[in-house]
Amino acid sequence: MSRRFLVPALLWMLSLHATANDGWESIRQADERGDVSTWVRPVEGNPIKAFRGQVEVPYPMLTAMAVLSDIPNFPAWVFQCHAAEMREAWGKEHARIMIKGIWPVSDRDVIVHSRLEQDPATLAITVYSKASDEVLPPQEGYVRLPALDNIFRLEPLPDGWTRITFQTFVDPGGSIPAWLANFVSTRAPLTTLRGMKEQMANEKYHIRSVDELPFTLPDAADIRLPEQPPVTSQR
Repeated sequence: MSRRFLVPALLWMLSLHATANDGWESIRQADERGDVSTWVRPVEGNPIKAFRGQVEVPYPMLTAMAVLSDIPNFPAWVFQCHAAEMREAWGKEHARIMIKGIWPVSDRDVIVHSRLEQDPATLAITVYSKASDEVLPPQEGYVRLPALDNIFRLEPLPDGWTRITFQTFVDPGGSIPAWLANFVSTRAPLTTLRGMKEQMANEKYHIRSVDELPFTLPDAADIRLPEQPPVTSQR
């Protein structure tokens, strides 16, 4: 392996090692760069374990932001999402996510309030989303999720790739079968990150500035983007 590819590969392996040693149980380890690794962690009193996924993708951070900002397209890649919407009256911080239930569990929905933070040193961006009932009361046909704590962390890497970490705690709002709880916690991060990576291949997300985002993320106008070096491998 040439030095050109050795350094990014070593950084990727070190990142997986660090994640695996912070109290999370490893469920799936990526076989190669560009594949998804997943972890779970029990949450006292909650049937669904908190889950985390991580993947490195050969796209700039801005492309990942473009996918995240395209709320109506969430059903194309977010695990079990069958609809998502934003309304002008809610402001750009709020969105409604509708989740298709897996039998025998009913459909769920959640209003998320999102905010964005950027590390001034690394330029990594974290989008935090939490459940909120500020803009829309519970709707007929859906069980409202009482709690959701979700993050997407985007870290620009020296070779032009982006490391994406997806982490979620969710209270499903009522009892669900143990087999289903296990299925959700193990499949959700894998399905979501694989789907997100596939969406990033779409040319419409290959934008050049935050002004071209499909929808404006909260505080997106204030972020700084790293200079983008040539990507070092095929997509």
